[in-house]
Amino acid sequence: MMVNPLCWYWPTEIPSPDNAKKKFLEQAPLRGCTPEQAEVLWSLECAADALAADGAALLAQWQDGRCAICGKARDLVCDHDHATGLVRGWLCQSCNTTEGTNLEPDTIFSRYRERHPATILGLTARYLDPVTGEYAQPRGEPVDWADKWTDAASEDIGL
Repeated sequence: MMVNPLCWYWPTEIPSPDNAKKKFLEQAPLRGCTPEQAEVLWSLECAADALAADGAALLAQWQDGRCAICGKARDLVCDHDHATGLVRGWLCQSCNTTEGTNLEPDTIFSRYRERHPATILGLTARYLDPVTGEYAQPRGEPVDWADKWTDAASEDIGL
């Protein structure tokens, strides 16, 4: 039985800003926020979205806190294609880790890579690295990871 990413079954309409704010404020107590804190956080989210001015915020709004693969409402991370530098969607930590290591054909992860939320919605957003603050650039040539996984500490001891 083939299993598809759950985002394939979601309606493609993006919620209005008013509905998104309402839902955000309703969920704030679950995150331990007071109503005043939630309003401030919402303002910061809107300011960040305006600065980014790309599709990542619309993806987050559309996904509504759900992982694009498993559909569970968890803390999400921004998934991106390392070859292109473009955002694909938002995934839970478990799916993001597995997606990056499971390169088998005809899996839920390969189907996600073929048709991810950004593709479904027709959005393009460059990935912004939260550590460096720089936008990811297309890599060009694929990296041969087999050469990268050598144990430098054991190179001179005959292992």
